[in-house]
Amino acid sequence: MDISSLLVDYDEKGLSLRQIAAQKVHSRSTVSKLIKGAGRSLRAPGHGHGNPSQLKYGYRKNGSKVVPHLGEQQIIGAVKDLRAEGMTLRQIAHRMTVLKIPSKNGKQRWHSMMIKRILNS
Repeated sequence: MDISSLLVDYDEKGLSLRQIAAQKVHSRSTVSKLIKGAGRSLRAPGHGHGNPSQLKYGYRKNGSKVVPHLGEQQIIGAVKDLRAEGMTLRQIAHRMTVLKIPSKNGKQRWHSMMIKRILNS
């Protein structure tokens, strides 16, 4: 396995160990050992790699500019209000799913981590 392309995938592209392992047809533990062997630290557990090709919830592209998405900005406000009222992340995600509000990727199902990312951004 070419270690330089593996490091590009991990460091620059932000791919996870699992994604790299699937691409390179190796185990996740092998990829982890190679990255550590190259002197790199692994990302801390719980710190996702993100999807660098997708904009944060509440924004969209207009040509080459990133501009606020007004509909999503309203949803962000509602999520913050629900959280301030004492609802848990899971309860907010359930409400969003029940109301059939589409997520950033157009799916109808929301998860508590999606709500957490919205609140932390």
